[in-house]
Amino acid sequence: MGKKTAIHEQVLNTRSTDELMALYEDWAVHYDQDVKESWGYSGPERTLYWLKQYLDPDGAKVLDAGCGTGLVGVALAQGGFAHVEGIDYSKAMLAEAAKKAVYRRLEQMNMNALLPIDSGTYDGVTCVGTFTSAHVVPDALKELIRVTRHGGVVCCTVREEYWQETEFPSMLDQFVASGRARLHVLREEPYVHSEGSVCKMVVLEALHACLKEDDR
Repeated sequence: MGKKTAIHEQVLNTRSTDELMALYEDWAVHYDQDVKESWGYSGPERTLYWLKQYLDPDGAKVLDAGCGTGLVGVALAQGGFAHVEGIDYSKAMLAEAAKKAVYRRLEQMNMNALLPIDSGTYDGVTCVGTFTSAHVVPDALKELIRVTRHGGVVCCTVREEYWQETEFPSMLDQFVASGRARLHVLREEPYVHSEGSVCKMVVLEALHACLKEDDR
């Protein structure tokens, strides 16, 4: 396996959201160059590939949850998705995402809390690079499924260490067993090529037949 850069080590080892946001405040303007050009980050393109297997881009309304600087939004736009909205907790990262002019709307939201979004709003949801250390808790998947329409698609990456060290696998099993979602894809994908890391690619179909408002 390759090596992580100093900034990536700091991000993965932060102990609080405030500490993480402070790092992103300084890193935002260099983020794209670091992760795309220096690290060989393939998450956005691989997520686009899998999303298009289950969701027609034509007319689809997609939420890019944890959009960061907008790398996924760019990939989605290049893949034919014209109505993409983004949320992130970092104002600095959202400012960089806005410069790319690929989002219909960008808002600051805390993905570790209930999202102020109506149930069934989106045809598809992507969440790339956020299910990782010190970022978003596994329980956030519940909200991503909730804001996706019945029959819509949730496509997310889960860093391998995070998958192994958290309750994400059991929570995913719980959502499938309860009828909230149907699992279409669970496979290992390359993640950050420079460090030789991998992630789990998860593709879910949202099912809301048994979902009640108090299940939030």
